[in-house]
Amino acid sequence: MRPKPDMEAIREKTEELCQLIIDQAAFPELRGMITDFFANEEAQFLYNDVLEKQRTLQQKQQQGFELTREDINTFDEAREKIYLNPVSRDFLYASQELDKVQDLVIKYVLKTIELERIPTVEDLVEEGCGCGGSCSCGGH
Repeated sequence: MRPKPDMEAIREKTEELCQLIIDQAAFPELRGMITDFFANEEAQFLYNDVLEKQRTLQQKQQQGFELTREDINTFDEAREKIYLNPVSRDFLYASQELDKVQDLVIKYVLKTIELERIPTVEDLVEEGCGCGGSCSCGGH
């Protein structure tokens, strides 16, 4: 007989973690910021405008074109408008905070499986570029 993890116990503890996350005092407010964003056409327009301008700049660079001062200024102006709008600014903030929670949970689970133990904070620290130190990227 092959070994199998106790999926019921894992599911149960995962549900406890999920409950802990949604019980955080900040959680309803963060979710509210995201909901407000999706109910606000102006904030969505500003956000999508920045994404489109960012894609255009990336495409130009990938095609070998140099970005002009005008290109960069146009992008910077659009990005600034996002931060001047409280709904889009709150959306960005809430998204970042919820991403941090997600990243932390994922890192812990992946490192636990990799290390076969509960990782320490030091185990979770990002190391360079992720190449393992075998490149010359200078990210170590």
